[in-house]
Amino acid sequence: RSEPYKRTGCFGSSIRGSMPPFAAIFALAANMNGRYSVSSGGRHDVPFNDDYASRGLEYFDVWSPEIATHYAEVFWTDMGTHPIPPEIVRRFANKTMAIVGYEMDQVMVQPTGKPGVHPEKDVSVPINWAYNHHYETWLLGAAAEMERVSVDPNDVSSHGAATRMVARHRAGAAASPDGAPSSQWFSEGNGGESRKSFHGYPAGFAQLVRSPRAWHTTPMQIDIRNRDCGATPDDVARCSGPHGFTPGPEPRQARYGLAVAGLVPGGPKGGVPGATNYSGLLECPCNGRYGGDPAFYPDGGKGGSRTRVLTHDFKGVAVGACGAAAHVLSAEACFGAVAQLGVNATSIRNETVHSSSLPRGCSVSRGARGASSATFNTAHSTVSCEAGARRVGQVTSLVGVTLGIALDAASDAATLTLSGPAGGWFGAGLHALVMSDQPYTIVVAGEEVFEQKLGTCGEEAQHCAGTRLAASVTVLSDSVSGGVRTVEMSRPLRGRTDDHYSFSLAANTTLNLITAVGYSHAFGHHKAHHHATLTLTDAAGAPTCVCDQGGRGDLCHDGGTGCAHFVKECAPPRHDAAGEHYPFGDLLEQRNPTCSSMSYAGGLRCCGHGRIMLDADQPVRPELLRYHHKYRFWFEEYLPAPRAHAAVQAPAAPSGGGASHLNLERIYYMTEASAGEYDVPPAFATPSVPLPGYPSWPLGVPTPGTSCTGSCPTPEQPSRFGADCECVHTITYHWSIDNKSLIYAGGHCHAPSCLDISLYRNDTGTPQLLCRQATKYGAGDVKHDKFDEADFVALPPCLWEGEGLDPAPWLGPKTPMVSVKRNRNTRLGHFGEMASWQMRGIPFPAHRAQLADRKAAVVARS
Repeated sequence: RSEPYKRTGCFGSSIRGSMPPFAAIFALAANMNGRYSVSSGGRHDVPFNDDYASRGLEYFDVWSPEIATHYAEVFWTDMGTHPIPPEIVRRFANKTMAIVGYEMDQVMVQPTGKPGVHPEKDVSVPINWAYNHHYETWLLGAAAEMERVSVDPNDVSSHGAATRMVARHRAGAAASPDGAPSSQWFSEGNGGESRKSFHGYPAGFAQLVRSPRAWHTTPMQIDIRNRDCGATPDDVARCSGPHGFTPGPEPRQARYGLAVAGLVPGGPKGGVPGATNYSGLLECPCNGRYGGDPAFYPDGGKGGSRTRVLTHDFKGVAVGACGAAAHVLSAEACFGAVAQLGVNATSIRNETVHSSSLPRGCSVSRGARGASSATFNTAHSTVSCEAGARRVGQVTSLVGVTLGIALDAASDAATLTLSGPAGGWFGAGLHALVMSDQPYTIVVAGEEVFEQKLGTCGEEAQHCAGTRLAASVTVLSDSVSGGVRTVEMSRPLRGRTDDHYSFSLAANTTLNLITAVGYSHAFGHHKAHHHATLTLTDAAGAPTCVCDQGGRGDLCHDGGTGCAHFVKECAPPRHDAAGEHYPFGDLLEQRNPTCSSMSYAGGLRCCGHGRIMLDADQPVRPELLRYHHKYRFWFEEYLPAPRAHAAVQAPAAPSGGGASHLNLERIYYMTEASAGEYDVPPAFATPSVPLPGYPSWPLGVPTPGTSCTGSCPTPEQPSRFGADCECVHTITYHWSIDNKSLIYAGGHCHAPSCLDISLYRNDTGTPQLLCRQATKYGAGDVKHDKFDEADFVALPPCLWEGEGLDPAPWLGPKTPMVSVKRNRNTRLGHFGEMASWQMRGIPFPAHRAQLADRKAAVVARS
């Protein structure tokens, strides 16, 4: 190993002369944030050496550009790509760096706006000043670049954003000769728990990056510092008080309205809660500026227009009739519904009739020469929709991908016509809104046509290519005209395997699709993508019923502008009217408000960049809080197998045996599957106070997901809270993992009610605990530990395979997994909670040989 660098100073460049990011290299030193706790399996505070310096590691520091916010303002945006220290760049040119851990902080610097000039004067910003909701940070090699890509608004991993940043291997750049990645992503334990949660790995494991040159970050911060207490480095000790925190104003909907009602323990009535250690703003409550619930804002915001507007969603039913509560009730609603259902028609003729021979309410039928009719029947007819044995439909998405489907029961055939830009690959995934739904997908890449199951590497890895499926389609024709390639193909109605989509004439009427186009014929990260809706109608012209699926809520800015709506693909229960599901979870069964904008009450959809999380009639203070994110990357040099030790013979690859480090791949799953977040309602409804998301919930009955012990409210005594009343809200998720060995598991949850999150394998029928992350709450002793803010969490990760650690768990093909997340909710509820597993591991098979060789290499280097 090269000698450790001595401190060489600070380096940086300005962004258009305004925001100067800096970087510095230091010699061996203590942890930036002090000592950490580590778990392994069900054991906590295991004897693992979390002191990076004592392990002989080097590090370099980087600071982000300045974050400057008003009280209650959200900062959530990309901050650009910035250089790392030039000495590091030169040293690792055409070499591979092994990142074995990192630390993060948020700091005020001196001089203001010039990070790295006097790092010894950095002042950590308390988490109860600026709440770090989460961050995504990348380290980029010479062959990598960041790209802003369009995303579907229903993609929960992007939380409703129109675009997001991704790291990609630069087109034309050569692959690393040792197989190391050209970029790495850092976002484990990446929220309020980050500063006191360990982000390191056992010896011999690392995140590898070839020729590192730059870094990039996208933080999400919420300013919660009461400006009456000041917002400069000199004010850190002010307003600490007996609870360590002095809250500022909050909107009416914060804390489920209980603060405004004076029902937060010790809190007065009005917009400022009393004795509390945290701000209700950190949960992103919808409010009078955006998305506020009509129960709190019946007359809208300051502009007089409602911040939530309720409408309805619809679907087609080819066989049968709409349920009693699902009939479309007006001609206007009928004609609007048909227009949004993706019916393939050159034109649609709207007509209102009164006929006992047509289905009641709304229907659509296919006519001659591509025209269709939308019919609203005012008669209370008992006629059902009876589509025949052939169904057809076609839709073109906003990215120029067209999918046509023709189903024929008599010949047991589905004829699919897929077209898109001839210059690159294009594809369509069936029955999905986002990649993390893991849809069956057909891809056309030049003259190649193949089938794929997307998103199988985890839900936050929505840009993962997934798994190639066995071919089941037969190409009938392939042509290019006017820059558009059109491929016609056929396959049986029933899928070849469970991963191949099965068409059903009884069920498949209205389909959600995702479509995408690529940069070239090489299947990889998409250039653009968008969802679409396709409704199949009877080829002979029999009517298809159009049914009201229920309400739709639009979240709007004060004044009724900028409205948006969504329905998340929340995981269904194991058993429901549709049958048995896998994977399955609790959110739909619990009717969790996060699943739809109809019931949404708070969270990331109400917390966009630059928004002020106050009501429209609450003033915005002028004082700015100015600070920077700071990261410390701990590293070693990566030695490929031939150099590691003469006795170790193995291929020179980061996942191969004998190298100094095994590269840790990201493995990500959410207990709140396909929702991105979820709500923890108060255990009981409160008399005379609205309960957002559960507006008619009965008094004295525990809310969905809640279990209680002790003397708690009952229907007969709805206000009884005995001193021993304790309530916990629980969600679970069941899914499978393929061919992975876990080395690191970091969870993500938010203050102040998170209890624990547990991970089990369930391949024997008896769940076996792999990891339990139990929260450690700060006690408020900030005089002795600046990160000990009262009631804010640290979440010690689970590590495996090393000193004091359990052996690494090996998870073979389709290993059943269970996650259990618990939150305290006795008196208060919480919007926008998270329960994700942010893990790292190595591929499964050949694991034992890899580990044996890796251990030999570590011993040899020592």
